[in-house]
This record gives sequence, structure tokens and C-alpha cells, in this order.
Amino acid sequence: MFMSFEKFCVKCGKDTEALIHGMCTECYLKRNDLFEMKDINIDICVKCGKARIKGSWTFPSDEIVANEISSKVKLLHSIEQPKIFVEITPITKIDYSAKITVEGLLEGTIVKQTKTDEFYLQKVSCDSCMKLVSNYREAIIQLRATNREEADAMLEVTKQLLLNESAKDSLSAPIKILSEKNGHDLWIGSNKGATKVARKLCKLYKTNLIVSKKQTGGGFGNKAVYRFTYSIKKK
Repeated sequence: MFMSFEKFCVKCGKDTEALIHGMCTECYLKRNDLFEMKDINIDICVKCGKARIKGSWTFPSDEIVANEISSKVKLLHSIEQPKIFVEITPITKIDYSAKITVEGLLEGTIVKQTKTDEFYLQKVSCDSCMKLVSNYREAIIQLRATNREEADAMLEVTKQLLLNESAKDSLSAPIKILSEKNGHDLWIGSNKGATKVARKLCKLYKTNLIVSKKQTGGGFGNKAVYRFTYSIKKK
């Protein structure tokens, strides 16, 4: 003769096959957290509006911020097939509410827990903007023409090209513009951005690019640091 035993929750007495450490799902989740969240505040640059996401600066969106918060969720148990869902609701311009849900399998039983926490956008200055404020520059673009009118026209084209480039690299924006005889000198924080724009200008004006460099740091065993000058002369 075989005896059958019904499974039940040791806390509430509910008959159920879905038990976790002897407790039904409801009783277990009342006494145990599936996850915790620590420091979900996000740095945002007051100058350019980019946010620090996984150590890099990028323009934020709800999806990007939600993914960043999701990456900061710490699971407290060996949950199989875990899924994390994040819903963001603005409270003020810098304060937000995050509804975070974690679900998965724990000891073969489906579990789901939701918590709500608040976070804020912490105003800071990103590395690029700090460099721009300090007149940091890696390159100079020299524009020259036969007269002031043509030089001014070249300047407007160059500023637009740099603006387009700065959407990807903030340091590509001109830090300072100096007017010279029949031309302009633009200080650029990013040599990479300056190189791209200088090449586009040469192609546009069908002229040769003259490149020079000056050492500004390093040497004697350390990697040399150079500032590049790109000269574009419209004939």
C-alpha cells in the first residue's frame, strides 16, 4: 500500500506543488527579495546633455537609461532564465521613478517581483566639455582665401561641417576662431574630427591639404604629444 502526500506551504498551509524552501511563492516573496538595486543615479553633462552610460558619454534616451538601470540590478538568488523589465516615469526634469520587475525560475517555480525606486540625473561636466572650457586643442584648421568675402564663406562651411562632426565627438566643435588676413584659424579639440573636416574641405575646394605638427608634450621616454595644423587655401 502506497501513501500519497500532498505538498503544502509551511507558512500559510496552502496546498501547492510550487514550493520554494517549503513555502508557496507568495509567502516566499513576502520574506525574500529576488534582487536589489544600488546607486542607480546617472551622471549627465550640464554642457552637452550627454549621459555617462557604462563609462562612456552618449546622448540618453528612455531605452538607453532603462538598459543602464537594468545593468545595475543585482540578483540575490540563482534565478534561471532571468528577465528584467524597467519602466521609467519622469517626476521632475531631473528626478525619475523606475518600476523594476524581475522574473524567472527559482527551484523550478516561476517567480516574479516588482519594486519601485527613484533616481535622479546628477549634473556634472563630461571630459570633453571640461577640455573645451580649458581651451584644450589637438588641432588647428587654417582657412585662407584671396579675399575676406571668400574666407568668411569658407568659415561658414567649415563651422557646419564641424557641427555635424561634433554630434559624434563633442571635441570636434571649434573652441576658438581667430580672424587673420584673408582667412580664419579654428582651434579644434579633436584631431580626429579636424582631420575629417579638413579632408572634406580640400575635396570641396579642389585644393591640396598642407599638414604640419608641433610637439606639445611628452618626449624623453614618454609618448610624444603633437598639435596638428591643417592649412586649406582656396585658389
